Amino acid sequence: MDDPRHHEAESLITGQTSRKRTEYIVESILAANQSDMLEAAVRRAIRDELNRLHLSAVPQPEPETSLSDIPDSLINALEAL
Repeated sequence: MDDPRHHEAESLITGQTSRKRTEYIVESILAANQSDMLEAAVRRAIRDELNRLHLSAVPQPEPETSLSDIPDSLINALEAL
């Protein structure tokens, strides 16, 4: 077994007494299934909410420009006209 998860699972199962191993496996399988079902329900609920959400772009106001923002070379060029 090269997979660390397999090593972890093996240590968890060997930590149980032989009588409790079957119950431990059954509980683990049922818990994993319940977790999968819960995740699917949450994903479905989020997807439904996102589908109901209507977003629209809000136009951003143009930033005001002051003379101090304009380079001196451009001001001098405009004055020369």
